[in-house]
Amino acid sequence: MRRRAFLASALTAASTTAAGCSAVEPRIEHADPTVQTDDDPRDDGKYLEFRGDGDDLATVGVDPRFTPLPKHFHTSISHPEGTELQSLTQRFVALGGDGTPPRVSLQGPFMGDHEPHPSVSLFREGTAAVVEVHRFGEIADETVFIDLPVTRWPESAHRCVVENTVELVEPGLTDRTHVLDGRLEFEIPTDAETGG
Repeated sequence: MRRRAFLASALTAASTTAAGCSAVEPRIEHADPTVQTDDDPRDDGKYLEFRGDGDDLATVGVDPRFTPLPKHFHTSISHPEGTELQSLTQRFVALGGDGTPPRVSLQGPFMGDHEPHPSVSLFREGTAAVVEVHRFGEIADETVFIDLPVTRWPESAHRCVVENTVELVEPGLTDRTHVLDGRLEFEIPTDAETGG
C-alpha cells in the first residue's frame, strides 16, 4: 500500500515538473525592432535594436559603402554576455532595377585558430542575394563583423532592402532561442550626391 502511494505521489511530482518545463517557451520571435541611424552623418549605417522583457537582446547593423553604387555591406551583430549566436540569414534585394539579384562575396572573420569554424553559404534566390551563416562556431559568443563586398549591382536600382533573421540562444537548463526579424532600407545616392 505504501509503495503504491509513493509511486502515485512520485508520478504527480514528475508531471508537475514536466508541466512547469513546458511553460518555458523554447523559441521566442521578435519582429518589431527599433531602427537607428549612424551618429556620423558621413556614414549610411542603420541598426536594428531588439529588446525582450525590458532587456537588450541584440543590435544588428548594416553599413553600406557607396561609390556611387554599393561596393560593400558591413554587417555587425552585438549581443549580451551569456548569449550565443546560432544562425544568421540576410537577403539583399535591389529595388528599381532590372529584377536581377545583386552579387556579394564574403570576407572574414571566418578564419581562426580554434574549431569549429563558422559555416556559411552564399546563393541567389529570386531577386535576392542571400547570405546564410549556419553555425558561428568559435565566434558565437562574440560581437561579429562581416564584410560583404558587392561584385555586381544592377545599375538602375536606386534602393536596397536588407532582410535580417538572427537566431540567438540563451543557454541554460532549458535553452531559449530568440528569433530576431527585421529589415533595413537604404537609398542609393545619385552621382551628384556622391560628388561623382
